Amino acid sequence: MLRKWLCQADIKIIIEPVDPILIKSGYATIDGTDMVPVSTFKDGNKVYYFPGTSLKGALRSHLERIARTLQSGSVCIPYYDPNKKITIPVATERNSHGCGYRSSGDTSSAAYADSCAACRLFGSLKFGGRFSISDAYPLSGHEREPELRNGVGIDRFTGGTVQGVLFDLQVLVGGEFEAQVRLINFELWQLAVLNLLLLDMEDEIITIGSGRSRGLGRVRITVPSYCLTYVQTVNHLKGLYQLVTEEEQRAYRLHSWEPQNAIALPTPQARGLRQSYDLSANWSEILQPLLPAFEQFLQWHGGPQGEVSNAEAHNVQETNT
Repeated sequence: MLRKWLCQADIKIIIEPVDPILIKSGYATIDGTDMVPVSTFKDGNKVYYFPGTSLKGALRSHLERIARTLQSGSVCIPYYDPNKKITIPVATERNSHGCGYRSSGDTSSAAYADSCAACRLFGSLKFGGRFSISDAYPLSGHEREPELRNGVGIDRFTGGTVQGVLFDLQVLVGGEFEAQVRLINFELWQLAVLNLLLLDMEDEIITIGSGRSRGLGRVRITVPSYCLTYVQTVNHLKGLYQLVTEEEQRAYRLHSWEPQNAIALPTPQARGLRQSYDLSANWSEILQPLLPAFEQFLQWHGGPQGEVSNAEAHNVQETNT
């Protein structure tokens, strides 16, 4: 089923920094500044941009926070490898070793069935996610040159400054950046999650980059384009559960949730084999009935499934429990 193409959501977002933004470059600089924003060349010009990896990481982290608020232990801690015998300090999370380190069979259906909500959407070491986001490049006429800021080291014991520890950083202030979001073969609860993330970005809740505890990183978005695409013509919103066979529903452990009242879609536009439904004008209103789907999925699924890959990790886990 994961190799088929059945449904897709494509969203264009415009990101506008509310606070200065610093997504640090991983390369050493020769201009004297300690921390500079990541840049690249586009159309022969140097541009500063927001990498898709940084945006995806911030969105996944926010999703995990929401999931743990709604249901304790409902998502894994992806970097917790049982082979390294790392003790998970929070009692309710001690069964939350990364889904990529769990033994759940040799098939993609088994790996997907046992994966937590975050890994089903964003991917894990076992399979790629359904969600993708492009690099966010500045719109023409909205490019920005970084501004220089100064910082001082803080002694974590005294709370005062550390003598002689000064640093410089360059931040991006203002501008508008465009990115493309795509969700392929979505379950209805996954589309609900995507809408939650978009709404929180519209409301300036999600921050990106470095220095978020000292006033950097807040952004807001607008959504100029929101399009759903199906291979077959549909009259109302459908997710993966409604588009696959019963055998695939069971094998991949898809959630059967549907809204109480069917969500009508506008008249489609044919694009070859695809049927495209434009929800740009009022996507948040049309898809509002989907929001309960995420919490119901978390309660139904129960969190990360499958056994951790290393038997010794079980002993560590039981000792700490």
